[in-house]
Amino acid sequence: ISLVKNTEITDYCHYFRGYSFKQKKVFEEAKKEFNKISVSFEFNYKVKNNLGEINLEQGKYNQALFYFNSIRNLSDIIYDFKKSSVLDNIGLCYLHLNKFDEAEFYLLKSAQLREREKDTISIIGSYLNIATLYYDQYKDSLAIPYFEKAYYLSKKAQSFELKQTATLNMAVVEENRKNFPLALIYRKEYEAWKDSLNDQNKVWAIADLEKKFAIKQKQKQVNILAAENKAKIAERN
Repeated sequence: ISLVKNTEITDYCHYFRGYSFKQKKVFEEAKKEFNKISVSFEFNYKVKNNLGEINLEQGKYNQALFYFNSIRNLSDIIYDFKKSSVLDNIGLCYLHLNKFDEAEFYLLKSAQLREREKDTISIIGSYLNIATLYYDQYKDSLAIPYFEKAYYLSKKAQSFELKQTATLNMAVVEENRKNFPLALIYRKEYEAWKDSLNDQNKVWAIADLEKKFAIKQKQKQVNILAAENKAKIAERN
């Protein structure tokens, strides 16, 4: 194997290990793997995006910005993940750094892209982020319409978690407006979505156990057949 080919294989190994660690939220190990990848790696922009997302999760916003800004101007031809997500992440970094003007620019730009993409779940996320941006600055007249849009759009989404978040935000908004009867309605709806999410998680856990049990049963059948075949072969001999 040539040196170039060997380096390429090593890079892929580090990438998949890093991505796996990231999915398991073992962030420091993930970063170690990603940082071992050579600069010649074909998918280096994916490495930078993953490192940006990890640093954002860890609250290291300036480091996250370094990685996101290094890929935000890539050609749409190169992108095989959503550019709107990169812009949204940049906006979130600025929001956490209290750089509200910069945050507003990127969050609104991301929302516009997501609206064109017609990705309901991503649009809801954008609306919630924009609402939070304005609410943190006490700009209620700008924030509340986005909270409301996220809430009504969440009714069309399949994600119980998003429904839960959007409804809780509406409850908090109405509590702060001293509209307690309406806040209570939202709180009850929030609890209902919370219960639904817990039930869904239980269903998934049971389905996973059933799948593992079915695999074990299938393996037992394979082992029995293998043993029977060995016995038949022994009898013939």
